[in-house]
Amino acid sequence: MRIAIIGLSMLTLSACGAADSEFGTEEAAGPCGNIQAMLDARTEAEPFKRLRGVNKMMGDTPLSDTFIGMHKPFGAACTASVMNGFGAGTTIYTYSCPLFEGNSIGRDDERADAEAAFDTAASEMRACLGDGWETAEDTENGDYQVYHKLTYKPVDMADSASGFTVDPAFLEMSYTPFMRGRGGPPGWQVMLQFQAQVDTPAKE
Repeated sequence: MRIAIIGLSMLTLSACGAADSEFGTEEAAGPCGNIQAMLDARTEAEPFKRLRGVNKMMGDTPLSDTFIGMHKPFGAACTASVMNGFGAGTTIYTYSCPLFEGNSIGRDDERADAEAAFDTAASEMRACLGDGWETAEDTENGDYQVYHKLTYKPVDMADSASGFTVDPAFLEMSYTPFMRGRGGPPGWQVMLQFQAQVDTPAKE
């Protein structure tokens, strides 16, 4: 099921932002403090750069395109990533925050905790994005027994000339008793991710 909902709230982004906010390793404060830093950072020339910490490591090797996130929405430990190789000079920047990761494969064991994390984040997104944004809802995915995803984008957002356009943000809750793709853990998971796309103009 996919439902488009226009006009999330009459609140504006400027009303939600905390004045003189600091992007450190402390948890966010203020009514929109969890998401405002990511909203602001995704529109900069190099998205999310000011929210990056040191490179993540694979053993003794630093990963050049993956960083520890310095902003911790809802107390989550986030990851900033830079992905190239999409053709036409497109670079995708992401800021990913696992809001809940279960420790049990039982479907009912941690469902209430996962739903609470999802509802808390969805409430702040709904209150703080403003009526210039829209959301779409998906509740079906063949890879998961339970699935709920909210995708957010500005109402007037134009498609990229590159041939594909990434969504600016999504909130996703899923459950599977099996291992996820790329070795991900089974059980409940709630993920909040902000994204930005930078297309390098083609040379004439």
